[in-house]
Amino acid sequence: MSELEHLSATELAAETATPLPNKEVMSLLDLDADIDLALDLAAPVDLAVAANLNVAAPINAAASANILSIDSDAVALADQAVVIDQTQSGDAIATAPQDSTIDQSDDIVAGGDTTTDTPTDGSLTTPVLDASGTLLDLDVNVDADLDAAAPIAGAVAANANVAAPIDAAVAANIGSISSNATAVSQQTAIINQDLDGVTAEATADQDSQITQ
Repeated sequence: MSELEHLSATELAAETATPLPNKEVMSLLDLDADIDLALDLAAPVDLAVAANLNVAAPINAAASANILSIDSDAVALADQAVVIDQTQSGDAIATAPQDSTIDQSDDIVAGGDTTTDTPTDGSLTTPVLDASGTLLDLDVNVDADLDAAAPIAGAVAANANVAAPIDAAVAANIGSISSNATAVSQQTAIINQDLDGVTAEATADQDSQITQ
């Protein structure tokens, strides 16, 4: 193997080279994002609710238990007698009139004109390699002007008679010997429900004028 040939001082001086830029000016990603959003949102909501309700829920409960006991008795007795008379003679009227005038014709974004330098075809700037050593130069311009309106009017009216008499008795022996568990539940319920001349009326009148 021959020895490596060394360059003379004259040969080294004849060589040419391009110096690298300083580290502080080198960048792998140069991202410029300009985002302008102008939102006009309007959602007037008008809701009316009217109801006539008769609700009765008599509850009678008895519970008895023997747990890990010997020669013990557990007795539960629930005796209930219920007489319920429910009569309704009235009106339930819900009215929701709504008159909305919404003007969203302002096209000024952030106090200035909506015109920008964004390409008309919606394309982005082509990534390039600039002289400062940047591998990617990305320029994004996004301008959005959104007008949204959702006027809502609702009305609900109801007439109801509800009765739920509940009678319960519970007795238990757990882990016991020679024990008695007795549960007696006796219920007598008489329920009279009458809706006489009752009107449930719901009206939702909406008049909206929206300019966008």
